[in-house]
Amino acid sequence: MLVDLKEMEIKKLSEIYDPGSRESFVSLYMNLEKTNERFVERRKMACRSVLKENRELMENFDKTMLNIEKYLSINDREHGQKGLAIFASNEHDFFKAYKLGMPVEDLMVVNTSPYIRPIIKLIEDYETLGLVILDNHRARIYVVSSGRIEDKNKLARDIMNKHKKGGMSQARFQRLRRGAIEHFMTEVLDEMVRLFSKDNVVKIVIAGPGNAKILLMDFLPNELKNETLDLIDMDFDEADGFLISRAEEAVLKDEKETVSKNVARLKEEILKHGLAVYGLNDIIDAVKNGHIELLLVSKGYKLKGWICEKCQLFDSGINDKCPNCSGKVSQVDVIEEIIDFAQRSDTKIEFVDDNPILHELGGVGGLLRFKI
Repeated sequence: MLVDLKEMEIKKLSEIYDPGSRESFVSLYMNLEKTNERFVERRKMACRSVLKENRELMENFDKTMLNIEKYLSINDREHGQKGLAIFASNEHDFFKAYKLGMPVEDLMVVNTSPYIRPIIKLIEDYETLGLVILDNHRARIYVVSSGRIEDKNKLARDIMNKHKKGGMSQARFQRLRRGAIEHFMTEVLDEMVRLFSKDNVVKIVIAGPGNAKILLMDFLPNELKNETLDLIDMDFDEADGFLISRAEEAVLKDEKETVSKNVARLKEEILKHGLAVYGLNDIIDAVKNGHIELLLVSKGYKLKGWICEKCQLFDSGINDKCPNCSGKVSQVDVIEEIIDFAQRSDTKIEFVDDNPILHELGGVGGLLRFKI
């Protein structure tokens, strides 16, 4: 079945690595909407040509790929599945496959640990979203998680009281009508709180015709108001075809604004010598010790480096042996190692489009939990 990204135990994946720092793990990402059928075969041939000098690594890679290919041959694509992520190592008797409800970039990485950067980026892009569409007598609540939408609940109440007023005064009729609407809004709010708390919703979009959505906002507690990104004017009966795309536009706009604010905050903290960390060595020290609250990484940025097989010290550049313990070192992507350590310490990670400030800082910067 399709997996919710938050169920993937990314933190556990980040803690898995080959104790000998050897390239024994294969991470495969496939975009099932447009994957070239020969992609896996081409990458397999390229990786074999590099690994053939090491008999043990070659044997492990071949057996790992057999396990992956067997899985691909017997597991059918599910309805709504757009992507696939597999992490495997025959030597370590490890195999995890995740069917995804969103596309991913085709990628095969052979490394000392599962390559999780694309998954972390997906989690950032697909935070759980709550959608509410309502008018004065109907409401439908959706939860969109990991690219999937679930129609969680539908409330329908004939509260407009369309029958004739009879002998009621206009004032009494309006009081009854207003009371019915308030009762309905309270029911909608109760369902939002219940469902959105259960599904860990972090962003909300409210849509509908007229002023019903504005009335609902007046009922929301500050916590839900702060999570509400946008109010969209939309006909209730036409919402199914447009609501998701309109909500995604609101989320994308909010994400860009949030990243921009965080980069500006990083700049401000640097200028006042406050809760900012920058420079590769300081970033590495801070992330290893769990001091970073938010890690900002330039999208696609990679940096060649090394890691010690014995003490796990890592740095950029080239080294024949570890300067700390004289242990054997292996080549790694330093940024990937930083991301792994950040994930282990529950550090929030944001990937930033081309930004001159972050570029000048070497592609990574951090906001600290506290002054160190």
